[in-house]
Amino acid sequence: MKRITLFILFLSLAFPSPGRAQTHSGGKAPTLVGYKLTAVKAAGSTRYTDKEIVAASGLQIGQTAADADFKEVAQRLGESGMFKDVTYSFSYSDMGVKLDLQLTDADQTKLVPAHFENFVWFTDAELLSNLQRRVPLFKQVLPVSGRLTDRVNEALQQILTDNHLPGRVDFTRQGRLDGGDLTGIGYRVEEVSMKIRNLEFPGASPEQLAFLTAAVHKLIGVEYSRGALAAVAMLDLMPLYQQRGYLKAAFASSDAHAVKQSPAEGESHAEDEIVVDASLPVTPGKQYLVSGVTWKGNSAVTTDEASHLFHLPTGQPADAVRLAHDEEILTTLYRSRGYMTAQVAPEIQLDDAKSTVHYDMNVTEGDLYKMGELEILGVDTPSKDRLHEAWTLREGQTYDASYTRKFLDDAPRLLPRGLQYTFKIDEEIDRKGKTVDVTIHFKVQ
Repeated sequence: MKRITLFILFLSLAFPSPGRAQTHSGGKAPTLVGYKLTAVKAAGSTRYTDKEIVAASGLQIGQTAADADFKEVAQRLGESGMFKDVTYSFSYSDMGVKLDLQLTDADQTKLVPAHFENFVWFTDAELLSNLQRRVPLFKQVLPVSGRLTDRVNEALQQILTDNHLPGRVDFTRQGRLDGGDLTGIGYRVEEVSMKIRNLEFPGASPEQLAFLTAAVHKLIGVEYSRGALAAVAMLDLMPLYQQRGYLKAAFASSDAHAVKQSPAEGESHAEDEIVVDASLPVTPGKQYLVSGVTWKGNSAVTTDEASHLFHLPTGQPADAVRLAHDEEILTTLYRSRGYMTAQVAPEIQLDDAKSTVHYDMNVTEGDLYKMGELEILGVDTPSKDRLHEAWTLREGQTYDASYTRKFLDDAPRLLPRGLQYTFKIDEEIDRKGKTVDVTIHFKVQ
């Protein structure tokens, strides 16, 4: 039986996404007008199975397929963003045509997780299963560029439509506040109000439920979203555990489900108003008691002085929140003694068998800094002269970072009467000369 194999070349310019189709650049190939598709084979991907690739191609065994169909498949896979390269070839005979796909997966660093903020009509398993049937290439991660993100959005919208549910699906590209790479793609249902009716904490003890419930009572009746509750867990609820010695406490992603309401007589609920019961699972872990504290590297502040600033009584639950606060107090004390770059780095040693924690308080004092130049801006010359004269921290003396604040408490009496001033303090540290130049900016309110 005569068999001919054709290799089709696409230039990368044909694909705006990272994926591209490529083969050898042999002579001109004859155009395939249409044969029965007998097989589709995929190779090269470790992320997807052959079955998933074939499903994503949109081709069906037994259909009539031609050159243009294979080009379209290669383009669709390439534009998804999930592949670095897409190479394909086909062979045909009297029995029909066979398509072979060769793929190279996109780098893992080019993928980010997908998040679903408020699809409260489905469990996560239901939503993911439904999505993967509609978008075979979706596996809870998405490319930072490419069309797959849009295809997931379209599929989510269709899921709502098929289930006669309200809302418009949209997504945002998520990143850190300080910039940098993307951290995820967040999908949410817009144009629907989802108010929290109840908020539960699976995994919390009765004692813990008391302080958790008190902390979140203001959330009842507010809009639900996973991202918002994650922020509450990190900023408001985690410190409640940390200050009670639960040093390994962790919150999982929240969950919520829509509540079917029976309207009271005379009441009605619009389709775009939904009430949800939410849960925020927590794993408290062990409660750790302080077994001891060891100070290392300190000399300008004695161990006795430092110990009195810290609240880590032996045998009591470790308070990680208070520890961070006490670190700031000790650093402030060092700065008042001229050690402007002093740092305190606690080293935590957990003993899980005994449920205890020992702290090694590692202090790096740094160099001693002296007072440099003083500059006062924003006031008239007589006021500036009075301020300079009242400033008693002279050049060459050990710098006291607390002095400026004390000085400004008395400054109003040296300024023109009837005017209210705000001020800003700039401390410029000269690491080479070991001095601190101070600039005080006054501004009339």
